[in-house]
Amino acid sequence: MNKRQLQYFLDVMETHSIKKSAEKNMISSQGLSKMIKDLEKELNVTLFTRSSHGLNPTIHAISLKHSADIIIQEYENIHLNLFLQKKESLTTLRVLSTYGMLKYLTMDFIVDFYASNPLIRLNIVEYPDNPIISMLREEQIELAFLPAPIDNTGFDASYCSTHNHCLIINKQNKLSKKAEIEYEDLKNVPLAIKGREYIPYSNNINRFLKNGVTPDIMLETSDDHLIHEIAKRNLGIGVSLDCIAFDDLNDDIVMRPFADKNNVKDVFLVTKKGKKLSKEALAFRNFTQDWLGSHRSQLFKW
Repeated sequence: MNKRQLQYFLDVMETHSIKKSAEKNMISSQGLSKMIKDLEKELNVTLFTRSSHGLNPTIHAISLKHSADIIIQEYENIHLNLFLQKKESLTTLRVLSTYGMLKYLTMDFIVDFYASNPLIRLNIVEYPDNPIISMLREEQIELAFLPAPIDNTGFDASYCSTHNHCLIINKQNKLSKKAEIEYEDLKNVPLAIKGREYIPYSNNINRFLKNGVTPDIMLETSDDHLIHEIAKRNLGIGVSLDCIAFDDLNDDIVMRPFADKNNVKDVFLVTKKGKKLSKEALAFRNFTQDWLGSHRSQLFKW
């Protein structure tokens, strides 16, 4: 598996056509088809099925796309980092984030930060929550976006945002007709959910159990697209965040709230208690607090 194979695979995912992707990349259809078959053979999975509308990605292709996007981005980051290192006046600040926060903040946040801090470049990466906590404790990073609950004995935290957990339901499912969903409604219903590396996993499971329902978890994953694909194919119901789910709705699925209005994800900007921050980290923390204070009313609300 190499970068070129993954890039061609991503092109086929976008076009649903070997011919169109081959023309785009100026290679033969036969050559591109062989590359896809070689990739399937290496991974021992089927990536595409054929229909009258073209190539349809399988659940394995959707999972591979998530990884391929990250790998291609890392290749590009190598070139970008080398370029930035040549500019001695620029400093890169690494910020780790719980899932969903970047979609909530939007590109405007990045653009405005660069306008205020032209000598700082951001490396913001979404990451599972529990490893982020460990890296903060070990001072591998200076600050991160994390969901509640926050250990106030070891960390300082400033409030950023609140997001509602929601359910992604296929329109053929009878629960799609309900305005809001009770935990009891989800008894014996297969669920796709963010995995246990994320703090909201245990929060959600505990809410089910406190309401007398043992959730039927069919899939734990870090891939939001996979959670939504489960619902699109009517294989189960996806548990997601409102700002993520809203952006991925289509004619096959609906987004429904939990009846439990307290089923939310509160996000904080977190630093290690007593840690002296670099000037770049201080600039980011101060900017984030000020920017959210003046822009929160304009950001996503369900």
